[in-house]
Amino acid sequence: MTHDLLTLLRQTTLVELNHAYEEFMPVWPTHGKFFCSRAEDYSAGDGNYNCQLSLGDHCGTHVDAPVHFIEGGKTIDQIDVRQLTGRGRCLDMSHLAENADITVEMIQAWEADKGEIVAGDIVIFRTGYDNKWRCRPHQAEFLKNWPGLSGEGAHYLTEKGVTVLGTDAMSLDRYSNDAHPAHLAVLGSDCLIIENLANLQNLPSEFIFMALPLRIKGASASPVRAVALLES
Repeated sequence: MTHDLLTLLRQTTLVELNHAYEEFMPVWPTHGKFFCSRAEDYSAGDGNYNCQLSLGDHCGTHVDAPVHFIEGGKTIDQIDVRQLTGRGRCLDMSHLAENADITVEMIQAWEADKGEIVAGDIVIFRTGYDNKWRCRPHQAEFLKNWPGLSGEGAHYLTEKGVTVLGTDAMSLDRYSNDAHPAHLAVLGSDCLIIENLANLQNLPSEFIFMALPLRIKGASASPVRAVALLES
């Protein structure tokens, strides 16, 4: 069985779904920024090179745990990481206007064309906002006006048994929806949200999705390394 699995993995194409972690990367203004500094260096006579990292738990491509919006919800070290591996479904919503809602009707129209979303699927929305990702001081366009999932759309998917929803934008909720209905619906159902994904234009409507968070005790989120596996 192990040999068969390795053979299968070698026959797939891997698509990187992460932005690089680097200084001046865009983050939400109230969140911790990313810093990478040299702790030891050859030039200092240390005989090796290593770095010290400082970052907010919502930096870059990351997964939100329920506690992010649900008091008493699971922290990132308490989630079942098996949720984050499975059949991915990429819904292309890049044609939507700025600050638009992704509605139940839009999701159902996609299903009628591409096939039903079922329990256990990992649903990813492509808004095209990963193409606006820029490091500071050029981050302004990435940090405003993105489309997002409506509360009704979030309820529709979680009721189908979807436990992971993702987006290439800064948030699963649209930019101006300060009530955060999608976050409340998803995290309130003990499900997970992945944000700031990249390269979704390279995905078909169906693929294998994998992402693993760091096991950070008590954290509300964690950076992930997210990839898609496609049939070659």
